[in-house]
Amino acid sequence: MIRHLFLMIWNQKRRNLGLMLEIFFSFMVLFAVLTFILYNYNHYRQPLGFDYDRVWVLNQDWKGAPAEEVRAVQEEIGRILSNSNEVISYSFSSNNIPYGYSTFITSLNHNNVSVSAHIWEADAEFPRVMGIQLSDGRWFDKRDDASVNQPIIINELMRKKLFGEQKAIGEIITSGDRKMEVIGVINNYKYRGEFSALEPGYFYRPDTSFMGNIMVMKVRPTADAAFEANLMKQLNQIAGNWSFEMRYMDEMRNNNKKITMVPIIIFLTISGFLIFNVALGLFGVLYYNINKRKQEIGVRRAMGSSKNSISAQFIGEVIVIATFSLALGLFFAVQFPLLNVFNVQAGIYFSAIIIAFLLIYALVLICSFYPSRQAAQLHPAVALHEE
Repeated sequence: MIRHLFLMIWNQKRRNLGLMLEIFFSFMVLFAVLTFILYNYNHYRQPLGFDYDRVWVLNQDWKGAPAEEVRAVQEEIGRILSNSNEVISYSFSSNNIPYGYSTFITSLNHNNVSVSAHIWEADAEFPRVMGIQLSDGRWFDKRDDASVNQPIIINELMRKKLFGEQKAIGEIITSGDRKMEVIGVINNYKYRGEFSALEPGYFYRPDTSFMGNIMVMKVRPTADAAFEANLMKQLNQIAGNWSFEMRYMDEMRNNNKKITMVPIIIFLTISGFLIFNVALGLFGVLYYNINKRKQEIGVRRAMGSSKNSISAQFIGEVIVIATFSLALGLFFAVQFPLLNVFNVQAGIYFSAIIIAFLLIYALVLICSFYPSRQAAQLHPAVALHEE
């Protein structure tokens, strides 16, 4: 029976070519969408490593002010925030804060192992503002003032790449001519957002001459628009020629998520359109076959074929059409994990292939069930009476 169905559909391949191509392209689009969704979901499940709730970001435009003025104004800003009951803690930073869309990367070496690592600047208050937890060692403090080597804090992924399963505290890492000593390890720090991949990186403490144009502050739940307005008024009084902009990290996070969600929505719309056309094609093919083969149905019913066997044949024909299309789609889809395209884990590709297969077959079964049952309900006398 199965062999007969395959031979019959193969002999009618020209007539079914359009439907086969629709199923093939639907599978490929579904495969791409599912790969993208699974890839991002896999990253989304991994902890961020910091807390964005009630974190405000103050951007400062110094308008070309000299360094002495910038340092004096920032000290005054620090005093204002320290005296505010609404501010828990604050920290000066550079542009590569969470959701800041800035990236600094360098190459680090240890025992002939080289790793490309992200660089983050942080002072002693940064972990308190961002809720960063150490898994080993300590954060920056006054003990680092007299350090011969630059103290750094690395993330867990960087520790594994450079040291394997060994401890990293006290180890020396080089970057060009610079020597850096690991004093702490954190688990994750996905500063580019929930959907970003885990990447190796490290924090370093800037020297006393550092002046970041970004300030992050952790505020209390009672901090409201009135507090913000009063704070901005005070800032403009001490630096009237500067420009200040306050942003909220939870809103920055939402904007970051939209950048990932927009392509997913576009792909889902395209795949939905293709699947809708496939459904129409399946209905069309089945109704065409039923109308053209009523005498065949009548003869088979008259010779004792059951309704279920008639229905099973029409469903089987559509499944065979889908199988030919999916076989072609599988040939192209498996090239992605085999060739390591886009550096995506092979398991994600294979999961996307399996889910796409199941969705296409489910669509085929759903769309073919009703027309095939209609064909099985034809009475032999009525079917044989029609030419």
